[in-house]
Amino acid sequence: MSDSFPHVCILAPYAFPLLAGDDAIQVIGGAELQMVIVAKLLAARGRRISMVCLDFGQQDKLEIEGITVIRAYEPDEGVPVLRFVWPRLTSMWACMKRADADVYYQQTAGMLTGVMAEFCRRHRRKSVFASASNPDLFPNTPRIQFARDRWIYAYGLRHVDRIFVQNDEQARLCRTNLGREPILVPNCYELPAGQTAEAKGNYILWVSTIRRLKRPEQFLDIARAFPNQQFRMIGGPDNSERDLYARIKERADAMENVEFLGFVTFARIEEHFDEAKLFVNTSESEGVPNAFLQAWARGVPTVSFIDAGAKLGGVSIGFQVNTLKEMIGVIADLESDPLKRGLEGRRCAEYVEKVHSSERVIPLYEQLFAELAGSDGAPRR
Repeated sequence: MSDSFPHVCILAPYAFPLLAGDDAIQVIGGAELQMVIVAKLLAARGRRISMVCLDFGQQDKLEIEGITVIRAYEPDEGVPVLRFVWPRLTSMWACMKRADADVYYQQTAGMLTGVMAEFCRRHRRKSVFASASNPDLFPNTPRIQFARDRWIYAYGLRHVDRIFVQNDEQARLCRTNLGREPILVPNCYELPAGQTAEAKGNYILWVSTIRRLKRPEQFLDIARAFPNQQFRMIGGPDNSERDLYARIKERADAMENVEFLGFVTFARIEEHFDEAKLFVNTSESEGVPNAFLQAWARGVPTVSFIDAGAKLGGVSIGFQVNTLKEMIGVIADLESDPLKRGLEGRRCAEYVEKVHSSERVIPLYEQLFAELAGSDGAPRR
């Protein structure tokens, strides 16, 4: 099967800890998780997949679950300012050349998008950029710190061969801001073996990296409004916002109805969704969070400030609100009406099965990669 399918190289600098299941390295990102899920499922179907990752102490080149992993530079290697060229740009360029793939795939806003686009243009390969959240569809996204990197990213958005988006809102932003027609490719998720779509209902859960964008303090405000309910908070610090992490941890530890766990690896996070009855997201901006899919697949409804664009029968999945007061009101309503919560949970599970299961999503990736590499699905070379 793989002989007639293009070789796909996924550029995922920070994905190695997730790919290798290394619990000692505190790195979890939504984009990284999606790239690892897609890579493993494609490799399991006999597709030729490689992945470029930063140097977390692994071998220079190794294979994990059928995926060839090519090692790039160390995360903090090089001299500030100068390290943009060496080792970052030069190392990623060399790794792409070593991979010698037909299609290169990268997710999330950054200068790597432009580097990938230029590499593929010069070497007559194909490139795909996948958005991870709505701000990714702005060439001057505030998520990229340096003007130089924003310029390179904007170049990439103009020159990649395809742009994948997660939902209809991102598709609209892509057309409006970039003048390009994107391809809608849903995120992929399926329950671990042996798990069922049945919410157990023990606590209200919050999972994210603790940074200002995620507004973790609002989850603690909610917990204060429900002193008789149990809350569980999971999230490691953002390296640039460790002061916020310390404040949130101190406040949470002082609350009797909040269990603060800090950083938890992805494999261990899964089990915390198993016992939840409701998932709360307080972020001001998201794409389609993996945590939503983890909750929905188990029949756990979500309450959030963002609209992930998920619908079943034309009706939105989960509950979207505009203010903290509204969020507290919705949670109170669901707490007083377990039947309503259970019915919404079943809709959530049905939606994930119909839209985000591997049976639905991975064949779409296969089709799109094959079409991009060549109309007959064969490699160029």
